[in-house]
Amino acid sequence: MSGPHEDDGISPRVFAVAAVVLLASVIIQLSVVARLALPLGRPDLVLTLLAAIALVEGPATGALLGFTVGLFGDLTSTHVLGTSALVLCLVGYAAGLAADLTDRSVLAALLAIAGAAAGGTLGHLGLAALLGDGAVAPGVALPRALAAGLYAALVAPFLFPAVVAGLRRVRRVRP
Repeated sequence: MSGPHEDDGISPRVFAVAAVVLLASVIIQLSVVARLALPLGRPDLVLTLLAAIALVEGPATGALLGFTVGLFGDLTSTHVLGTSALVLCLVGYAAGLAADLTDRSVLAALLAIAGAAAGGTLGHLGLAALLGDGAVAPGVALPRALAAGLYAALVAPFLFPAVVAGLRRVRRVRP
C-alpha cells in the first residue's frame, strides 16, 4: 500500500477524524475496557489504535495525534499531567517510523502494533515510577507490558485493516 506517509505531510481532515476516533477510544477505554476482568489485565485500546493510525499516516501525524490524545487522557486522570502525552507522542512517532516496513508485510504491522502497546505500557509504568506517581512492584511491569502486547496482537488483525480502509475513505472524500 503506497501510503500517504511518504510525503510526511499532515492532512487536516485525516488528523481531525483520527483525533475524534482516538478521543472516543479514550472514553471507551475509561468507561468500558477498564471494567473488563480479563486474565492478564486490560488491553490498551488507545495505544493499539494510535499505533495502527501511525503505521498508516507516518511519524509526524502519529506523534501529533499521540500528544493530543495523551493530553486529553492526562486531563481525565489523576496522574501527573503530561505523562500520557509524552508516552503517546513517542509511541505514535515510533510506530510511524515503522510505516514503510508494514507496506510489505501484515506480520510486520501486527508486530509493530504489539510492540507499540508493550512499549507504551512500559513507558507509562516507567515514567510513573520515575515521577513517584504510582507504586509498581518490580515484577509487575514486564508481565503487564507483555500482556498489553499480546492483547494488541489479538486485536490488530481486525483493527488494522479497518483503520486502513477508514483512512483511505477519509482521504477520498472531497469537501
